[in-house]
Amino acid sequence: MELHAAKKTKKLDFSKETVNVIRTTLRNYIELTAIADNKANVLLSLNALMVAGVVPIALSNLQYVIENLLYVPLIILSITSFATIYMSTMVLAPMKFDIFNSELPDNIAPSPFFFGTVYEIQSLEAYFDYLQAATERKDTIRQHLSQDMYYIGRRLGEKMALIRQSFRVFRVGIFLTLLATALVFVL
Repeated sequence: MELHAAKKTKKLDFSKETVNVIRTTLRNYIELTAIADNKANVLLSLNALMVAGVVPIALSNLQYVIENLLYVPLIILSITSFATIYMSTMVLAPMKFDIFNSELPDNIAPSPFFFGTVYEIQSLEAYFDYLQAATERKDTIRQHLSQDMYYIGRRLGEKMALIRQSFRVFRVGIFLTLLATALVFVL
């Protein structure tokens, strides 16, 4: 599918300072996205290690685990780990980037700098033509910068919300696991 730059665009008249702020914001968004991905990787790795370490130990001592009701905290820990792993992979999973361009109003051309747009263009020549047409006017370039900032910010918000939920699930699950383990040993 080829995209056409002939669509009428909304005029954005940013000053040079505003464009610099947009560029700085985009850079910050990209760095924050990397931070969110790193946090998701840490949660994913930590929980995978916990499952990989606890399951063999529990299975090799299955009789003791059953006799002492340790399966209760192990079930809580397993549910916590798998839920955290699942949520962390949702953070790391690639977004459905084609949705963003389809959300644009008819009078706004997709940004030639957004990889979701580049992905849809079938040839290098068609991309060069689109890039040339899309960057002829200064206000169009500014519009594309704004679009990119919006898309990256929106995905960053989704990632941060998922990371926050993952950490919450992890914290609560670990607390419940420790509480269940203490109750098993006390009772």
